[in-house]
Amino acid sequence: MTITSTTIENVFRAKACSVDTMELKGYTLIEELFADSSGFGRDDEMALSVNQFERRVKELVAEHGKLTAKITGQGMFQVYVGLFKKTGPAISKTIASNVLLIDRGDGKRVVRLYETDILTENGDGTLTVNNGGYATRTTHKRINEFSSLYANSRAFETYINGTNLAECNTYEGSLRV
Repeated sequence: MTITSTTIENVFRAKACSVDTMELKGYTLIEELFADSSGFGRDDEMALSVNQFERRVKELVAEHGKLTAKITGQGMFQVYVGLFKKTGPAISKTIASNVLLIDRGDGKRVVRLYETDILTENGDGTLTVNNGGYATRTTHKRINEFSSLYANSRAFETYINGTNLAECNTYEGSLRV
């Protein structure tokens, strides 16, 4: 959600995204604000009230110009809103729904599903696999889709090319992206 002095009300329609993902897209975190999301917060509470929040966002936009707002964390009645500025080129690109291809620049590439690096190209003809504790169909589908490995599940555990991921996480293979 792009925020300028004329579109400041858009900050309340920001979507969720992690700070790390925004940095991969070439943004720098300017400030993360802890704010009340219920509309009932008062000025003397830890979370910024709506008025305090709007005032601080206006100050940051006046200081930095165009910013991008993302919800970086949320609770029942409060949210963390990160305000970011574009400062460089993206080192990642979206290759599927909720999947990023990250170019680390040192010859290593990473396939990230949500916030988990599921495949890491090691530069020596091997891949490191990490399911992040989620032996799901989606994780296995993405491993199969973007690598030369075969992932499946048995008894709620991930198997790569027939070997239990808990026993070994580095395999000979390559990325297919």
